[in-house]
Amino acid sequence: MAEGNRTKKMIAQVLVQLVEKKPFSKITVQDIAQAAGINRQTFYYHFADKRELLQWVYRQDSLCYLTSSELSLENWEEQARKMLVAMKANAVFYQETVAAQQDILVQEFAEIVHRLFQKLFETVDQEGLLSEADKVFYGRFFSYGCSGVMLDWIKGGYQETPLAISAQLFRLAKDVEFFSSRLYQAEQEG
Repeated sequence: MAEGNRTKKMIAQVLVQLVEKKPFSKITVQDIAQAAGINRQTFYYHFADKRELLQWVYRQDSLCYLTSSELSLENWEEQARKMLVAMKANAVFYQETVAAQQDILVQEFAEIVHRLFQKLFETVDQEGLLSEADKVFYGRFFSYGCSGVMLDWIKGGYQETPLAISAQLFRLAKDVEFFSSRLYQAEQEG
């Protein structure tokens, strides 16, 4: 198992290096296998295709900070900052892969963030006023909003610092929590 994981990491690193030299859309499985010094069969043993490899790279390189067992509602600003730092460290890779197939990163990121926002709404809704469908919809809505912010940041050349972006996302979550509470209180008093 350790050998397989080491091979996957090596294939992933080769992809990151290739994207620095060649557009993602022009890279073939054969290119990856050749640069990694493996045969195509070895590649296909670990990944179904280039898309699955890209998903794996995203999960291992940056999105791992949002799926860590250490993640909580209290520390997700720091974890989001770590994710953004990792993205910026491989700036060309993220810009090129997002330009070629932004749906892959959006899908992976949105799925993770959707769960985080659902957890936030479950925490905020102590009175049980929100239906499960509401929580799912709100989580989906905010996850795609955060995805858009992240994509703009990557496509725009990482103008804001990772700290600034993560702080804005954290404030958004806190504001949702705060204003939801105030709206509920206003409804109860009115």
